[in-house]
Amino acid sequence: MFPLFGIMGSKQVASAYFKDFHLLLIGVICLATSIEKWNLHKRVALKMVMLVGVNPAWLMLGFMVSCAFLSMWLSNTSAAAMVMPIVEAVAQQIIRAEAEADELEMSCSNGSTNPALELDENIGEYENPDWKEKEKQVNG
Repeated sequence: MFPLFGIMGSKQVASAYFKDFHLLLIGVICLATSIEKWNLHKRVALKMVMLVGVNPAWLMLGFMVSCAFLSMWLSNTSAAAMVMPIVEAVAQQIIRAEAEADELEMSCSNGSTNPALELDENIGEYENPDWKEKEKQVNG
């Protein structure tokens, strides 16, 4: 509004709002958003989990090392903004894996479904006395 009403010039107003640090933060937040859009954070998270494992202490060390590596070239706030999507991807994957494990445990506890025993259903058809005839038809 200052340039519009002639109180200050555009260069003075822009220099007050667009400091180097602000532009750096805007650029890194845009970079973090693009990393998340193209799923690069999931690839980095998978690589880190493959390197350090799923132990929470080792995961924390992996996040600390990756953030420290980024902090060598960027500000600490910028590095944290870039590492945050990676942390979120790993946390979502851990929550999803725990939910699947609980679901599998619940479905197996009552005996209704057990994915490990899916192959047992096919065994019964070979117990039929005419299985040799079926085998002859298949083999010709």
